Amino acid sequence: MLPCLPLTAAEPRYSEIILMNTEQKLSEILKNLAEVLLLAPDKTPSSEAAHAALLVAQVGWNRTLGHPSPDFQKVLTKFEKSRPKLWRELISRDLDELISRVEQEKNCRYPADQRIILVCGIVPPGKIHVEWCYKKDLPKATKDVDRLINNPPPSWRKINV
Repeated sequence: MLPCLPLTAAEPRYSEIILMNTEQKLSEILKNLAEVLLLAPDKTPSSEAAHAALLVAQVGWNRTLGHPSPDFQKVLTKFEKSRPKLWRELISRDLDELISRVEQEKNCRYPADQRIILVCGIVPPGKIHVEWCYKKDLPKATKDVDRLINNPPPSWRKINV
């Protein structure tokens, strides 16, 4: 198990993180977790690598809360077809290793945060958007997300997966 080290020089140490507000913006947390998976987090990744890292971060986060992931490998395959070299931008090609790294980081840095991620993605101009809920709200939130996915507003760009 790797130690909890600051993700950036400006980030507080582990003991300070535990005392922080657990309601930190989940989009910022996911961004930090996705950056942990990038081989060169200080450089701008390809769109596919950024999306793949964000998706793996979502999967790892939810698994720590006991929520299995949807069939995310199908989406990763689309990213890989679009950019076959995307794996060179990540710290590993092994999905289990990447997910385990996210789980470790989540448990280490945000152990009290119980928000479940419903959907997340990168929206123009490169901002991360996260829809989440607490466990008690999961059945209703899941229905709402399914309804939006099946009947997206005109402003959404449809992605065929």
